[in-house]
Amino acid sequence: MTKISKRSLDFHTGDEVIAEIKRLQADGYTQNKNWNLTQICEHLTVIMTGGMEGFGFRLPKILRATALKWIFGRILRQRRMASAPTLDRLKPKSPDGPDDSKVMEECIATIRRASAFEGAMKEYPFLDGLTPEQWRQFMWLHAAHHLGFLTPK
Repeated sequence: MTKISKRSLDFHTGDEVIAEIKRLQADGYTQNKNWNLTQICEHLTVIMTGGMEGFGFRLPKILRATALKWIFGRILRQRRMASAPTLDRLKPKSPDGPDDSKVMEECIATIRRASAFEGAMKEYPFLDGLTPEQWRQFMWLHAAHHLGFLTPK
C-alpha cells in the first residue's frame, strides 16, 4: 500500500488558514490525496456555512452525546484529525483540473465570516453544547487536515 504524504499543520486562526490558501494558490502545490485546492476550498465553505446557517439535518442525539463528543474532544486536545468518510452531500462538486479562483475567494470570505461568528450552535448537527470558539477551532483544524494533503512547490 502506498503511504500518502501529509503535512502536519495546526491553524489557530482564520487568518492562518487564509494565508495558507493564498500561498498554495500563488506558489502551486502537489496534490497528495483526492482533492485539489478548489475542491478543498469548496468543501471547507460548505462545512463552515452549514455550521453557521444549519445543514438541514442532525445526527442522532445518542451519537452527538457519546462517540462524536469523545472524538471532538480528542481532536481539540491533540490538534489533529484523522481521515474519515465524508457524507456525499458535503463532498465537493468541482471537477478535477485547474483551480478556480472564484471558489477560493468564496472560501476566504466564508473563513472571514466564520472568524467573527458568534451565533448559536444549538442546531449543529454533529455535537451538542458547542461554543462558537470551539467550533472555530474545529474548523481551523479541519482546514489543516485537508490542506495538509497539498504540498507547496
